[in-house]
Amino acid sequence: MTTEATEILLIKNMTLICVLIWTLLCCCFTESRGQVTVTQPAAVTSALGDSVTIKCKTSQKVYGSVYLAWYQQRDGQPPKLLIYLSSTRESGISDRFSGSGSNSDFTLTISRVQAEDAAVYYCQSYHYINSQDVFTFGGGTRLDVGGDVRPTLTVLPPSSEEVQQGEATLTCLANKGFPSDWSLSWKVDDSSGSWEESGSPGVLQENGLYSWSSTLRLPADQWRKVGSVTCQATQGSQTPLSETLRRDQCSQS
Repeated sequence: MTTEATEILLIKNMTLICVLIWTLLCCCFTESRGQVTVTQPAAVTSALGDSVTIKCKTSQKVYGSVYLAWYQQRDGQPPKLLIYLSSTRESGISDRFSGSGSNSDFTLTISRVQAEDAAVYYCQSYHYINSQDVFTFGGGTRLDVGGDVRPTLTVLPPSSEEVQQGEATLTCLANKGFPSDWSLSWKVDDSSGSWEESGSPGVLQENGLYSWSSTLRLPADQWRKVGSVTCQATQGSQTPLSETLRRDQCSQS
């Protein structure tokens, strides 16, 4: 076996071992391993049929100039190796996936994007530092696939039982939107305030669209004085949308 073939076998074996360990740890590798940092964007968006690129940058040149791998992880599944040695496709991977780059700057390109490509993509570098193998994953880049879709909003009032106990929790549901970075916020009587808010990140549905939720908690005494509450959804440069609930529409006092 040639020296080059041995090196390729080593990096693939070490990479697969790393993936197994990563999966056992619930995919919680950090972006930095002390001496090496791997940086990639948090999210990118592509329409069906288009091409999209994901960048990856390492704080130091990788071993051999090309020892960088790319992985795809769909929701609820372990990561799958796509590319190793910067540009070599793993067996069985579609030629729509291609890698390029060297030293510290690398790119994953996905051509003719399909709905099934929606996933998180991780780059992984290999360095040999102080006689030690150092594998480092980036933080992951989520690929959203589709066109802009404004979600539908629903505001749910607190229950009468909860209000009688001194609290009022309202819930805003946003359904069937795209891409994943819509955010929800609240206004009470058309003003912002210091009340307690909490929200969930976008959840990908089987139809390729996302859903979100947010809650607003108020003391019952404050809720009884409220005229209306509004949930607002915003995303990038798109026009915000909102849904308002008037307290006099609710059955509880």
